[in-house]
Amino acid sequence: MSFGRREFLTLMAAGGGSSLVLAACGRLGGGAPRKGPLIGILQMVDAPPPNLTREGFVQALVDAGYRNGETVTFLQKDAAGELPNTTLVMKQFLGEKVDMVLAVGTPPLQAAMKVMPESVPVIFCYCSNPWGAGAGKPPGGVGQHRPNVVGTIGTNPVGQELDLARQVNPALKTAGLIFNPGEPNSEYEAKILKQQAAQRGITIVEQSVANSGEVLQAAQALAEKQVQAFVKIGDYATIQAFNAICKVGLENKIPVYSVDPPDIDLPGCLGVIGWNYRDDGYAAGKLAVRVLKGASPATMAFEPLTKTDLLVSQATAKAIGVELPEALLKQADKVVS
Repeated sequence: MSFGRREFLTLMAAGGGSSLVLAACGRLGGGAPRKGPLIGILQMVDAPPPNLTREGFVQALVDAGYRNGETVTFLQKDAAGELPNTTLVMKQFLGEKVDMVLAVGTPPLQAAMKVMPESVPVIFCYCSNPWGAGAGKPPGGVGQHRPNVVGTIGTNPVGQELDLARQVNPALKTAGLIFNPGEPNSEYEAKILKQQAAQRGITIVEQSVANSGEVLQAAQALAEKQVQAFVKIGDYATIQAFNAICKVGLENKIPVYSVDPPDIDLPGCLGVIGWNYRDDGYAAGKLAVRVLKGASPATMAFEPLTKTDLLVSQATAKAIGVELPEALLKQADKVVS
């Protein structure tokens, strides 16, 4: 295999018994035979947004006749929330001689760009910043990206998230943001959020964290600063600990907004506007099918997502004493009562 013993032991220690660790010595899943093309799938964390995206990808392949264990073989891994693990897993994929890589998220794509040769097609989804990952130049048209990479661009609609918060509270002037500036996706979206906020006369009050364990304390610190709302961007620390932000929002009657649709079912989350992750993965899966059938990623353009879902929670509104506008309730794709 192409990675050393020390790297493998490091990966074993980080992953423990989780889905992080591949079988050693190049064997797949306890020695199961490889059937069809071998696709290495890596996501940053085991959480609803990337999971739903991956499920959409798999469904697109099933619809095209590629079924895991029958006509295609998947090596599905997550990096346990640790950036160094993304590179280690990509090196494992390289050692396993995968025929294709699916990078679910910006950090996995960044690792693929570092490790994978141009002979291995790389498909990406659930990705806000492919440019920061080294995949190409905006907007990612034909000739503007590395010849072996193609995927969907899902930079979160943070401007629309601010508009949603302003629709609920027309007097909104401050919003609290928690994020890990060490993540390329988070740094990118935080910059966009601040630009969009400035255009709307909203001040973003930041609280940086290094991991999910620091999110609760960060949320409490922002509540003490009397922010009028919490907003979320594409950030793995807050994806893993968003329930902590919602808890603080409930306790302090502060509206909490997200860009991840699954969050609407958490008590304390008032509203969400974001991409449908199954649709994101499905679109990436259709690109992968084209590649599996012989097309080159070099002949394809990156595909930006365009359709958002709007979800609001009447239950949370009642709990924090907020009245949702009737027009917003009629506009919503889902209302949690």
